[in-house]
Formats: sequence, structure tokens, C-alpha cells
Amino acid sequence: MISTIREIATSLGAGTGAVGLVMVIVIQIAGRILPTASDGANVVTMGMATLTAGASLLSGIVMLISRTLVRTGYVDTKGAILLRGFEAGLCAGAIFAMTVFLLFYVPGVAGSGRYNPQDRIEVTPGIVMYTLLPVLAMILTVVNLVVAHRLLFPTVKKVQEHLARESG
Repeated sequence: MISTIREIATSLGAGTGAVGLVMVIVIQIAGRILPTASDGANVVTMGMATLTAGASLLSGIVMLISRTLVRTGYVDTKGAILLRGFEAGLCAGAIFAMTVFLLFYVPGVAGSGRYNPQDRIEVTPGIVMYTLLPVLAMILTVVNLVVAHRLLFPTVKKVQEHLARESG
């Protein structure tokens, strides 16, 4: 059970962290080259998108750290509670930042050209990808929170099933 917890925490943490780092870089580049870069709210949207991706990156690092809380025979409860709090805080921050991003970005694209047709921003695959990156980052952060909770706080039934497999 310990090796399974460590494997899941390592693979999920490394994957989420790597994806979060790539998203931070892509958001910074795309936010400056997309047609929406000239929008007045671009600073807010780029900032919120970057915060969401940064939360995903940090969530991955926290998952990597969680593997150190599992030792032969027990889980460091105080550390696990602290870790779960960090994951919950990152998750809440990601949800907030993603919401603010969507509230500023989507209406800006959808409402462009309302007064001057020359200012119309066409929805391109780049804009769609840029819009979905913070959503993906938030989803990864939520997944890390759920997995961390389930790994570090297993139910009694799950522990009993594991013990039955080991002894039988």
C-alpha cells in the first residue's frame, strides 16, 4: 500500500507540476501574441490565467512532497493534514483565478466589434486553447486535492481490504 501511494503521488505530482510549468510559459507567450493582447483587460486575464497554472504547478510539487509523509506502517497525520490544507488552498485559488479569467476574457472576445466592426476578434484555435488552459489547470488542481485526500486518508474498508490481500 505504501509503494502504491508513493507511486501515485510521484507520477501525479510530476505530471501535474510539469504540465503546470508548461502552461505558465504558454500562457505568457500566447497572452502577448493573440489578437486579444490589445484588450485593456489583458493584464488581468493573463495574470489570472498564470495564477491558475501556477496553482497547478505548486499542487504538483505538493503531491511530490506528499510521498515523504508515508512511512512503513503509518502516515504522518499532522503532515497529511497540512498537505491537504495546502492542496485545498491551491484548489480554491485556482477556482477563483479561473473564474475571474473567464469573466473577463470570454465577454471581451464575444463582445468585440460591437461598436466598431473593425475591432471584431475572430475566435481562432489559439484563442480557444488559451481559454481552456486555465480550465485544465483548475481541473488538475482539483484532481490533486481529491487524490491526495484519498491516498493519505484511506477509509477503514480500504485498509482492511489491503490487509486481507496481504495476509491471504
